[in-house]
Amino acid sequence: MHRMITFRINGEGFKGCTVPAKQAGLVGCYEAGVPYRPDNDAVRAALPYRWRKAFDRAGGAWWFEGDSAHVCIRDRHGRNLTIVYAHGVKG
Repeated sequence: MHRMITFRINGEGFKGCTVPAKQAGLVGCYEAGVPYRPDNDAVRAALPYRWRKAFDRAGGAWWFEGDSAHVCIRDRHGRNLTIVYAHGVKG
């Protein structure tokens, strides 16, 4: 039975939200043998406008650890702005 997968997004400096999942290549949150990752367009829309360009520069490079993932957002000089965390929710 296939269950719906979503990701809860949070981080310092912005209000969290829930975004849908997209099927990933090899690495992601696995459900029924299929890897999923957060939908980058939905995550980008949830971020404050001043961080969206930095999120684009990160290229959607999510680092996965089990059902959780994170991506580091940096400014154009390489300084950390925040880390966006995604926690997989099954069901």
